[in-house]
Amino acid sequence: MPFRSVNDGVMHACGHDIHMATVMGTAVILSKLRRQLPVCIKVIFQPAEESPPGGAERMIKEGVLDDPDVRMIFGLHVDPTLRAGKISLRDGPTMASVTDFDITILGRGGHAAVPHRSVDAIAVAAEIIESMQKIVSRETNPLKPALVTFGTVRGGTIRNVIADKVHLSGTARTLDPRNLKLLPRLMKRTVEGVCRARGADFRLDILSGYPVLNNHEKANKILRGCFTELFGGRLIEETPQTMGGEDFSFYLNKVPGAMFRLGVKNEKIKANKPWHSPEFIADERSIYYGTALLTYAVLKFAESV
Repeated sequence: MPFRSVNDGVMHACGHDIHMATVMGTAVILSKLRRQLPVCIKVIFQPAEESPPGGAERMIKEGVLDDPDVRMIFGLHVDPTLRAGKISLRDGPTMASVTDFDITILGRGGHAAVPHRSVDAIAVAAEIIESMQKIVSRETNPLKPALVTFGTVRGGTIRNVIADKVHLSGTARTLDPRNLKLLPRLMKRTVEGVCRARGADFRLDILSGYPVLNNHEKANKILRGCFTELFGGRLIEETPQTMGGEDFSFYLNKVPGAMFRLGVKNEKIKANKPWHSPEFIADERSIYYGTALLTYAVLKFAESV
């Protein structure tokens, strides 16, 4: 591909290049209209969306929403399940909060033939992984989506030696703000209880995560109206709720706004692979639709101020 990374074997494959191109196109058009605009427009190019604590929180702390104060914010993310030329919107909670965590289990190593003289960190880790699933299945409201996923398990050196240390890493997700506070507390209680019962020590690091992405109805109304005027309402779908996370939620906790999904799917060019697939590509016609919508939405909001 002509847009491949200059570093062999490296790609991200989530559509952030489409996001940047769309926002840049919007900035170019609005800059030509700047003398006619009754408001100040800020264009935000943000790094580190997928690496908690992310870029949004840091940019907010450094004043990106201040001087002049931001009164509404629009954002977008590509969607490979949605045909190019379409968008999707959803009011209210749309994407889950993210709480990443690291756990280190500290046991006591020894020979596999005499396990009673050791504290098996692998056995303890396995019990923690299994017990953590009961947090969701038995200690959270089943009508309020939540999950705990372990992504890595690292420990041990050789088959006949009991491991003295195991590292676990994972993520907890929820669409309920109450669960966001509850999950870390229950995770700590579970790890502490299992380790105490098996004679192991532990270290639990709860990493800063993202809040629930909560789209504002007023902002979506502007986006929906603008897209309908430009391309027709039949090209708008409802964004499904997802347990994926997005640090655009930090902005939405500060000011009214919304993130819409921009369709990039096109079967003819094989632009139908999921995010993060090594075969992910996007139909670049989507840039036109995204740029047109962002530009028109900004102009419509400016009219109402």
